[in-house]
Amino acid sequence: RSTKRTLRIRHSGPLKERIALYVLLELGLVRDYAEKRTLINPVMPGVPQGKVLMFTDIFPFMESPPDPMNIEPPLPVAMELRLIVYDVLDVETIEEIPPEKPDSDTLHDLLIRGQFAGDPEAQVSEIHPRAVNGEGAFNWRFLFNFGYAYLDRKRCIPGEIEDQMLDPILTISVVDGDPSCAPEPYAFLHLNMTFLPRGMTREDWTYMEMIPGYVEPPPPPPPTEPVEEDEEEEEEPSRPPKITYLNLFKKKKSQGWWPMYKKIDGFLYKTGKIKMEIEVMTKPQAEKRPAGYVEVPPTRIQRSMSRFECPPRCRRSMRK
Repeated sequence: RSTKRTLRIRHSGPLKERIALYVLLELGLVRDYAEKRTLINPVMPGVPQGKVLMFTDIFPFMESPPDPMNIEPPLPVAMELRLIVYDVLDVETIEEIPPEKPDSDTLHDLLIRGQFAGDPEAQVSEIHPRAVNGEGAFNWRFLFNFGYAYLDRKRCIPGEIEDQMLDPILTISVVDGDPSCAPEPYAFLHLNMTFLPRGMTREDWTYMEMIPGYVEPPPPPPPTEPVEEDEEEEEEPSRPPKITYLNLFKKKKSQGWWPMYKKIDGFLYKTGKIKMEIEVMTKPQAEKRPAGYVEVPPTRIQRSMSRFECPPRCRRSMRK
């Protein structure tokens, strides 16, 4: 009995094909496997003229075949991505300025530039004037409209012949308000919405290890002159939480601090921090909650200390 069973399993097909067939049957997408055949033309032998994808089903004569199935791929879903940039910290500009004596001639104006994969142009926020040592509060909202293919986990850009599929990557950069002063951005941040690192709740927890595929650069050479060490003991920083990743199209919203970086000699170096709120929703949901490309007020918890604003029944329950 064991020999017959081994022979039956051995001749049922390769392992990967059996697993793929099992997954397709469990999901209920197709009843059998898919075949791809090459189209040929006897006028041009040996030159493929295209390929055809077929779903093959075999039924016995004694049973009536089931109803035909619709195997058209699902259409892309119209989505809207909302990005709110609150603050940036420690952005490495051309030169540091002491906050005690800032000079208006040497202060830099910063602005945020956001671009989604496939968009021809980037969106720009308002200029934050006179940013001292790379600190600025923007409170600016960006809106990105696109079509998303859930099966491919990619942005779909319709074309005349073939649709273009791109990874849903959001690029955020901090640039100088005067392009002649610094033509290149000071800091970048690339985020894949399907593999998004969860934002940290504190700014000092923004480590470069949050970036997928980050490789630590080599340490700098030791100083030639001895450096005097301070006798004061530095406080040990609190341990950050574990770095986790999420799919924004399932989680729908994420908020916190992320590190910003710049590529130098093939390695990524941390050049700033940014606090943001990222939210994705469908087009009908966005129409119920309209928003524009405007400055948003900072999120603060509003607490009322006036006892007359509470009804008498509520005050009585609070005293109990």
